[in-house]
Amino acid sequence: MKKSYVKFICDPKNAYRGCPVWLYWSSELYSFGKYIRKYGYYPSFFPLAVYSDHSGPSFSDEPYLHEKKTKAPVFLAHRKLKVKNYIIGTNKKAYTLFSPAVFYRRSNSINQYSLAEGTVCFPVHSLPNSGFEFDIDKYCNDLKKLPQEYHPIKVCLHMHDVNNGTDMKYIDRGYEVVSAGNTSDQRFIERLYEIMRHAKYITSNDIGTITFLAVEMRVPFFVYGDKENTINFSDRNFPIGIRERPSHPQYIYLSQKLRLADNFKILTYDYEVILEVESALGVYDGISRIKMFRVLYLALFLWIIKFKWFFWLKDKMKEK
Repeated sequence: MKKSYVKFICDPKNAYRGCPVWLYWSSELYSFGKYIRKYGYYPSFFPLAVYSDHSGPSFSDEPYLHEKKTKAPVFLAHRKLKVKNYIIGTNKKAYTLFSPAVFYRRSNSINQYSLAEGTVCFPVHSLPNSGFEFDIDKYCNDLKKLPQEYHPIKVCLHMHDVNNGTDMKYIDRGYEVVSAGNTSDQRFIERLYEIMRHAKYITSNDIGTITFLAVEMRVPFFVYGDKENTINFSDRNFPIGIRERPSHPQYIYLSQKLRLADNFKILTYDYEVILEVESALGVYDGISRIKMFRVLYLALFLWIIKFKWFFWLKDKMKEK
């Protein structure tokens, strides 16, 4: 991708958000809203009165504070246990979400390109209003140590790192930078899978959403490079200070299982790895398309009759 194009698609001014009014950000970002609607046979122009996981499945079986506090009448999460704990803790409606990303991929029969080559790296991204410590020089030098079969190497950056100028640090060190663009853009997931399908290998310096999507697509994934430190300044969902690594058993398991071996050999996915990943994506427990149809209309009905729209309008007024 040309630098100018990457900048263009990451700029919030150029994000195509579609025609519906966005009620809750979590269920719209990363193309979620577009494909939740398609999955549930729901009109593209209707508002979604549901709150959901932000991006991929989190390494937590407990809902975050912002998820518990939402005024949305329905919550959707990838993990079955998280849904159960949400219902117990809030006494509100919640359902298991079949990954919108996986639904998009499978519906469109998107698979790894037969002539795929090289490696696409997805370094963990920075966050606005948070500190971020990551030695890009060392990471780039480590990438150069990968055997020839892993080359050429591209770096796929989150919009935060393109918009704050981090992309230039990789470009200056000789790497091509690509991106799926602004997370508010409904074309995000299409761009992401187009990048993924042309890669022979996918890597990151930690386990995250890209891990799940790569394994589900059966593109070889490996953990490589030093981890970053994110310093939380104000997010009430996490303790202030350096964010600790997840203690979730699945995070620990995948971190160990998918780390690149000293001999640079990649693990061939076995049944256990695939089961761990696909269960976290709601592939086995996600509600059916017909049930999602009912849930989305029920949520909209409850949003209207329980005056949730009043609180939504009130919050909108505060933002102005």
